[in-house]
Amino acid sequence: MKALMQNRIRSGFFKNNWLMLLIILQPVLDIVAFWTKSPSGTLAGVVRLAVMVILPISLLILLPEKRQKRGLFLCLCAIGLVCLLHLANIVRIGAESLSYEVSYTAKTAHMPILAVCFLYSIRNTQTRNQAYWGLTFAAAVTALALALSIITGTANVTYGEGLGVSGWVIDDLRTANSTILVILSAFAVFCAVKSDKRIVNVLVPVLTALCLILNGTMTCYLSIFLIFLGFSAFLPLEKKLRGCRVNRTAILVLLIVSILSAAAYPLTPKYQIRKQQTSFMDKTQTEFEQGLGAEKLEASTVTREQILNDPEIHTLYEDYYWKCLWILSPGMFELYDIDEIMAKYDFTTDATILLNTRNLKKAFVSLMWDHSDTLTKLFGIDCSFAWYQGKVDLENDWSAIFYYYGYVGFAAYVGFILYFVFLILRRLKRNFRTAFTADNFVILLCFAMLIGIAQYSGAVLRRPNVSFYLALILGLIYFQTEVSPIDRVNSWRGEWI
Repeated sequence: MKALMQNRIRSGFFKNNWLMLLIILQPVLDIVAFWTKSPSGTLAGVVRLAVMVILPISLLILLPEKRQKRGLFLCLCAIGLVCLLHLANIVRIGAESLSYEVSYTAKTAHMPILAVCFLYSIRNTQTRNQAYWGLTFAAAVTALALALSIITGTANVTYGEGLGVSGWVIDDLRTANSTILVILSAFAVFCAVKSDKRIVNVLVPVLTALCLILNGTMTCYLSIFLIFLGFSAFLPLEKKLRGCRVNRTAILVLLIVSILSAAAYPLTPKYQIRKQQTSFMDKTQTEFEQGLGAEKLEASTVTREQILNDPEIHTLYEDYYWKCLWILSPGMFELYDIDEIMAKYDFTTDATILLNTRNLKKAFVSLMWDHSDTLTKLFGIDCSFAWYQGKVDLENDWSAIFYYYGYVGFAAYVGFILYFVFLILRRLKRNFRTAFTADNFVILLCFAMLIGIAQYSGAVLRRPNVSFYLALILGLIYFQTEVSPIDRVNSWRGEWI
């Protein structure tokens, strides 16, 4: 009997806190991945795949209304149809690796699948509050893990020795981890500015900025100003519009930390990386220009016709492109003509463009696109070919969605995101005052940062450990715009730290 009662208590606790536990699980899975990585993958990847399968099935069974079940089922079918059309076309043209393609497509589908699930499961303030508590605890777990990794000397670097600290994060996810850090930092600052304790107002923003700077990525560094200055501007406006109390201490700390962060840029890992890269790029470009000078030419005056028709100039350009690009992707020179490659770069001699790996990856995939038929352009190219033959995978998410899933996949994905933009704008129009809360501001800020980071940095839409957070934010947006009454100021009323 006692065991039965304990089981009921545990079952009730899970039922009332499942979303919070799922969010807290995310940083734990990243830590598990670090300590259990093997050539066959990680335990964390298996768990995330299981969640992506079990959660929608559970909701299809447990949702109380048939209308909700039907809506969820149709949404899942729409996502599945886009994925199947892409895979069917890949089979048609002959996949380099069908297993890679299926795995990649599943990772890409992870965000919309979970977003739809959260859309149907966050339907009351209790579940919404679980999300806030989960993000707060996840931020604490991430900060604690980072501190322990540094103390124990087991922290992984971001770029190289002395160039950023990622903590217990596997190599494949070092830069992706920066996006997670940004989102959790936004919620940490959100809690800090709402706290009545001055020590929290001071310590949390300072430690948050320190973590972001130590990470070493430009994404983390720039997010300091977006988050800190964003809240510094929002809080006085919230007081003016809704008469809320202004935490002057918090605003002062945010402004001071922003100023100090700007002044500290020359000390950041990213500054050191850019300094090294600039030195190498300048040297490479100078050597090429000296070669042109021997022919009594200047790069700015050489025309496309001269490059293609003059053998000596063509050889100079060809050698320069080989020197800059071959080490990054030898397969590109085996698969495509050098003139095609140079034309893709518009015959530039700018070393900062030619030695940029993001540009190289996009050039390779763009060449694949140019050689594709109409159906492939509709449903997407074979990204496994890009990986195995070119050793490239696009970093910028929106470009990747376009090339990997074609016009149809890109339109579906953009349409999905624009639906939530529409919900936000409609909610603001219906009652701007009740929507102007710190809760909504942090959600909107995270949404904007994630969409921007998807293009600026990448790894938001195609990495399940990161896309989870975008899915959650979309679920919260739907609740705040569609479920919560428009005449209610729906703020999180939990105990603040």
